Amino acid sequence: MIVYNVKRRFFTKKDEAEICRKAEGLKPAATIRIEVDSREDLAALLNALCDPGADPVAEANLPATDPAALLDSAFVVSSTDIPDCVPLFLLGPEQRRQRELRKARASADGVGGGVEPREG
Repeated sequence: MIVYNVKRRFFTKKDEAEICRKAEGLKPAATIRIEVDSREDLAALLNALCDPGADPVAEANLPATDPAALLDSAFVVSSTDIPDCVPLFLLGPEQRRQRELRKARASADGVGGGVEPREG
């Protein structure tokens, strides 16, 4: 399987990646071809994208020419809240607990488009 990466976006077709690259005003080297031939390659790619141990500040200052090195530097520091679009089966027990607590707080505060509680 081949996918293309441009500025933290993935594309299945090279022409779509090139359109994005040109729209961003990037050089041709900004389009990265990633080939995944096995489950091990897929796991390595996902681990590189999801590794919370990466230091984005230190790696951003390093010139990266290898696609794997570019993927390692593409780590984005996110907030501790996991978006609702992430399925529950991908969350660990602690992450599930945090999501449930956040939803409970949001419903108690009347946030989130839920039904307003009636008084009386």
